[in-house]
Amino acid sequence: MNTNEKTGFDRDALSAIGKDSRADLHGAIDKAAEKAQPFADRLASSAHNGVDQVSAKVGQIGDKMSQVGEQVGAASASLAERGKQAGEAYQRIAETGRGYVRGSPAVSLLVALAAGYGLSKLIGSRK
Repeated sequence: MNTNEKTGFDRDALSAIGKDSRADLHGAIDKAAEKAQPFADRLASSAHNGVDQVSAKVGQIGDKMSQVGEQVGAASASLAERGKQAGEAYQRIAETGRGYVRGSPAVSLLVALAAGYGLSKLIGSRK
């Protein structure tokens, strides 16, 4: 008795089983691939749509930030202009005050002494 007779298998039968199993597995893989393809297509389409939506939102946010930046720039320029005008007004007031002190130094000294005395009384009475 040879080895094939002891085990009850011969090579041809084993080879046929292997070929059948191989064909069955290939068929199952092909069916799974056919069913998975539409799902993969839907998934890819959804991913593309999601990226497009996020891109659109980012674009909108960028536009709004640009508008805010322009508004801030305009407000900053306006404040700078007002600051320049206020500085010029304070400069004119200071020049007027200097002119008054140069024109009447005695009166200016008396006004400064009176203002100092009045402030000391106000501050000193709060104790």
